[in-house]
Amino acid sequence: LEALKGMPGLVDVRRSWYFDKNEQDVVFDPDLARLYQSTPAEATAELKAAVKGVPATAMRLSGYLDIPINVQYAGQDINHPDKLGEAYISTRFGPVPLRAMATVRPKLDQPFITREHLQNTIDVTGVNRIYTIAQVAKMAGKRLAKIKPPDGYSVKLSGTASDMKSGKEEMGRALMIGVVLLYFLLLAMFKSFRHPITIMAAIPLAVAGAMWGLLLFDKPMCKPATMGLILLGGTIVNNSILLLDFILEARKRGVPKNEAILQSVRLRIRPILMTTVSTIVGLTPLIFQMAIGLERMSPLGIVAASGLLVGTFLTMIVIPVVYSSIDSLGIRAGQAVRWVFGLAPASNTAEETTP
Repeated sequence: LEALKGMPGLVDVRRSWYFDKNEQDVVFDPDLARLYQSTPAEATAELKAAVKGVPATAMRLSGYLDIPINVQYAGQDINHPDKLGEAYISTRFGPVPLRAMATVRPKLDQPFITREHLQNTIDVTGVNRIYTIAQVAKMAGKRLAKIKPPDGYSVKLSGTASDMKSGKEEMGRALMIGVVLLYFLLLAMFKSFRHPITIMAAIPLAVAGAMWGLLLFDKPMCKPATMGLILLGGTIVNNSILLLDFILEARKRGVPKNEAILQSVRLRIRPILMTTVSTIVGLTPLIFQMAIGLERMSPLGIVAASGLLVGTFLTMIVIPVVYSSIDSLGIRAGQAVRWVFGLAPASNTAEETTP
């Protein structure tokens, strides 16, 4: 607690509990208990009856549930901890006051017990301001690393910082799974190992634009931003699919490769821009935090909008170049294989020419 006090970006540092619960300890004298032929368990049961009462009977009313009747000491006889010693305990000599065989001592105890992974804990909590949770957690970790706890004790970061770390790992795995599933989906659609690579080449371009967007709006890389990357990965490939599908269809009709590429960009740019602009406009309230609470999810909108904006324009340039390069490499690889095995070289057609 002392190590974290005064740390920049952390306010309202406090403990989860203190020893501030007033209790009364009843300490029995073993010799006196044997003399009176009483045990602490028996005396405790009678003391509980005196303070809290015991159910003696029930008041039975026709048509109603039974009402239990408790018997206990009158309020004036037991309304203060000092009067516990006056409660009577049954012994072989008859009822004797508790003070004759025990001492009542006041003590302070913790109000409740907190556990994590079956181990008792005490939490030191704080609220981050100015800095992000990741920045505050990093500074707190440096301060806590200087503490050498006693044997059997340990100090570790938990709470939101720990949840955020595990959340990032989970979102990273989800992003990787999404990319792999996207590749296999495109593989089934185009029946080619090369075309999915061409389409997915737009994803790094969009991610670069998303990072610049976070930098421009001064937002951290957080879980909503990772969610935005997953959303962006599924959106930006649509533009590549539109371009590549047009190119492949044009080449099937006998259009040369360079001409097919130019026609695809010229004819597909309008629907692509319409989709991009409408998506960005729809994300505007989220980007500029136009409602209370949207500041938490604004990184998602920033990542999706900036990545889509940058990725769309770069896609028009990079995807045709990637397609042309992979196609040319495929043709040259095929020619090399034919030459190695002594096969007749394939004739160069107009659609196999490269820029």
